[in-house]
Formats: sequence, C-alpha cells, structure tokens
Amino acid sequence: MSTTRSNRAKAAITTVSLTGAAMGFLTACGGGGGEDDTEAREVYCVDEQDNVVDEDQCEEAERNGGFIGGLPFFFLLGNFGGNRYSVGQRIPSQYTSTGTRVNPSDTAARSRSGLPSSGKVTSGTRVSGGIGSGGAGGSSGS
Repeated sequence: MSTTRSNRAKAAITTVSLTGAAMGFLTACGGGGGEDDTEAREVYCVDEQDNVVDEDQCEEAERNGGFIGGLPFFFLLGNFGGNRYSVGQRIPSQYTSTGTRVNPSDTAARSRSGLPSSGKVTSGTRVSGGIGSGGAGGSSGS
C-alpha cells in the first residue's frame, strides 16, 4: 500500500510541477489569460540620459542616423506606471530599465515596435503591439 500511495504522491507532484511550468511559460509569452503584453504602451522621445526631449529632436535624428550633433536620441517605449512626462523631465530608471529603445532612423525596428516606420511621433502617444512589449528586448540603435 505504501508503494501505491508513493506513486500517487509522485503523480500529484508531477502534475502540479508541470502545471506551474506551463503557467510560467504562458505568462512569459503573454498568453496567461491576464493583461496582454501587447496592449498599448507609451512612447517618449528621450536623450541618452533618459530626459524627455521635444519630439522634433527624434524627427531630426531620424534623418541623421539616430544622432544630432553626435548625441543619440531614442524612442523609449514602455509602461510608465500611468505617469505622464513633459519635456525636460527625466524618466525614472524603474521604467527605463524595462522599456524598449528604438533608434528613430531604424524603420524596421520602429514598425516592429508598433510605431510608424517614419515621421514624427508625439511623446506620450500610446502604441500597441510589436516586439519588446514590456521588456528591454528588441532595442535598436544603441
């Protein structure tokens, strides 16, 4: 009888372990039934210190390989905790570390991130879909 009980216990543990692993996989892939990772994120035009700059600078950087006067500019996409940032404000590292940076001149990366492949993007705009949603992956142009 102890062998039967031992086998049942092993089967129960295996089932729980596999269920937990599957849930972890689904959550990591955005298919866990909760909030969808590809839901809208916000985008800001930032400099290399994560200060919000006028979106005209990203538009100009688009025409100049991502740089203006040798300084890089990026689109930063992410979930900013419901906070809105204005030109001159620095976005806290708790948000920038999980955000996705996109070189304004990289049309393919822009499209993959849910941004228009070219043209002006207004800071604070909500975009949806694309790779790198909610994570630092998919960065381009650093």
